Amino acid sequence: MTHFRIPSTLLPPPGPYSQVVRAGDLAFVSGQVGADATGELVGPGIPEQATQALENISLALAEVGMSLADVVKLTIFVADAADLATLVPHMDALFPALFPAGLPASSLVIVQRLFDPALRIEIEAIARAR
Repeated sequence: MTHFRIPSTLLPPPGPYSQVVRAGDLAFVSGQVGADATGELVGPGIPEQATQALENISLALAEVGMSLADVVKLTIFVADAADLATLVPHMDALFPALFPAGLPASSLVIVQRLFDPALRIEIEAIARAR
């Protein structure tokens, strides 16, 4: 059975799509950004936005009975290559605590811009129930 969800704990999507879809033992989380459920940007910096995006992924996964421990793949979109100097050490510090069972596969993509110029990062995830 497939479950399509728009969790109330997340900012409603700006278009017609689900924030998280669970299909069997897999969950697909749409790209999450550094905004809270009210749409408030948590900060101008990439560390704050990255942390909030990961928190949003955690909230989305909880909606379908999963957690960050189930994440097997992340795709990270960054709007400015200059942010990598700050992002990489921040993620290096965060990831062992967020993913204690093992680090997920990951892709990092530098994009021209995200849908809102104030956004510095967007992260999407794939998880598999253990």
